[in-house]
Amino acid sequence: MGYSRRKADEMVFDGKVEVNGKIIKEPWYDVKEKDEIKINGKSRIVKFRKKYVYCVLNKPKGYVSSLYDPKEKKTLKNLLKNIKEPLKPAGRLDKDVTGVLILTNDGDLINVLTSAKYGIEKIYIVKVKGSVKKEELKKLKRGFEDNGEFLICKDVSILEKGFDYTILKIVMIKGKKHEVKRLFKHIGHKVLELKRISHGPIDISLVPRPGQLEKIEGKILEKLLELKNTKPKKNSKNKIT
Repeated sequence: MGYSRRKADEMVFDGKVEVNGKIIKEPWYDVKEKDEIKINGKSRIVKFRKKYVYCVLNKPKGYVSSLYDPKEKKTLKNLLKNIKEPLKPAGRLDKDVTGVLILTNDGDLINVLTSAKYGIEKIYIVKVKGSVKKEELKKLKRGFEDNGEFLICKDVSILEKGFDYTILKIVMIKGKKHEVKRLFKHIGHKVLELKRISHGPIDISLVPRPGQLEKIEGKILEKLLELKNTKPKKNSKNKIT
């Protein structure tokens, strides 16, 4: 409101400040956003700084990545019962996909995390049916057109091969709808399991248990917020869904 802390305290002690028609004599009085403030009988507008909250969730299988969905019983709201602030997910994970999901009320950060033009990496572990050949992986790295969209991964590598399955690590940037599933479908392999293990600097080691929710703090939060300084890349208009 343009007053120093000392001056504001003096006005409160002198009875010059009213909150909702009542004179306040305690400088530590908790003013709410909708309270009517008067100083020396004149109404004043109080601007509040929004408190940003940053969390990471290990989304379990069977939950949709929405806070409210009239068609679904298992929503993010069920997993955020101890969080008072209205948070939004930075992107989405399909109902059958598990792993890292960042939630915050920082719209600028969500934009950076979800817009492909900033090039923030998302890494997944994927289990597919059948034996994947190295030649097939080259197709995923080259990319291809699918229903008018260009699908591509930044990197992909084989971690394990079984009798009738292959486990791989895949790095994504653009994040088109169902993109990982569509990529492997193109080379003839059905996705059996899909888990996001990182999104930018946020790793699943922060929330190893399905359903675990933690606030992002300290140095890891500093790294996350550094992404807001990322400059957009040219010729990229895609957005995560």
